[in-house]
Amino acid sequence: MTYNPDIHHRRSIGLPGHAEKPIIVQTARISDIQDAVFHVGMQPDFQSMAGRVFDHQLFAIPFLSDGEMVQANRFRALKKQMEWVCGRFAVKILVKDALEPDMSLTALQIAYKEKGAPYLPQFPQLPISLSHSGNYTAAAMGRAPGIGLGIDVEKIGGLPEASFMKTAFTPEEIARMPAEARAVFTNWTLKEAFLKYVGLGFNESLHSVAVIEGQIYYHGQKQNVHTWSSYLDNQYAMGLVYGDIFPRY
Repeated sequence: MTYNPDIHHRRSIGLPGHAEKPIIVQTARISDIQDAVFHVGMQPDFQSMAGRVFDHQLFAIPFLSDGEMVQANRFRALKKQMEWVCGRFAVKILVKDALEPDMSLTALQIAYKEKGAPYLPQFPQLPISLSHSGNYTAAAMGRAPGIGLGIDVEKIGGLPEASFMKTAFTPEEIARMPAEARAVFTNWTLKEAFLKYVGLGFNESLHSVAVIEGQIYYHGQKQNVHTWSSYLDNQYAMGLVYGDIFPRY
């Protein structure tokens, strides 16, 4: 089977001062990746199915190393396995196409920092970030050194209950945010993307970050970062935060 690049949708986000080396954002449906990389189709509803044992013979497109295959088999639910495997494929295809077209996908490494942020050992100066929700996976990569970024995608549901809002958002965020689901999930993805940008993810309090009218405040201080939001199939919100590498790095 040959790889069909049309399953991925890419766009470039211009970097101030680095217009020739933009951030590349790539999205793809997990179901499309499944159809491309496996010899046999996976059932569309694998939400509650137990994990299965993956091996190299199962894949029509080789892209997992032996160590990554072991990692994939550690997940106990097929849903988690598929999210992890498809996210891995999306990132590797993005990096290969943008940086090293002749590199094999199995040789391309993705590692994780102490707090869980992904990075490329072969290209440590270039940032990457990934996310998945529902049937979508998203990946972002910066092509200029000295840049940090984070991306998040979330399926837009109904307007969350008041208890969730108080847990996830500060009182000022709630007061300044339109009371409709699209706005809530847009702000949520930017909050999550910022926490990835600083390299902390869920290791930091959600109330330490406030997204107010597109501006981000961290521990009460306005941050000199850029934000970008988009929507997938009008069902998913996607947020990107990028800027100079955060000082804690």
